[in-house]
Amino acid sequence: MNDTAATALKRYRIMALVVGIALAVLTLLIIVFGLGAKAPKTFSPFHGLCYVVYLATLPSMLRHFVLSKKQLVLCILSGIIPGLAFYVERVTMANPVPKEVAQ
Repeated sequence: MNDTAATALKRYRIMALVVGIALAVLTLLIIVFGLGAKAPKTFSPFHGLCYVVYLATLPSMLRHFVLSKKQLVLCILSGIIPGLAFYVERVTMANPVPKEVAQ
């Protein structure tokens, strides 16, 4: 694995964890304070920004690693479904397949 691939993997992992934590906090804020409260309204743009940056890391991952369609869909959904980001990150990091090996 070359340096750019390792950097792409590290960037993906960091953003997956940040998005997962941000979504968990946002979900907790909604459960505790409700939808109409001020706390979720001020925190949700942060989660949205993190999610967009996370999605921006996926093309870099696809450039260097092989992801199945199922993995890609799960990566996209992981910023929307609480807890899924941690599972997808763990599965993706457990056995990344570099494109050089897959060809």
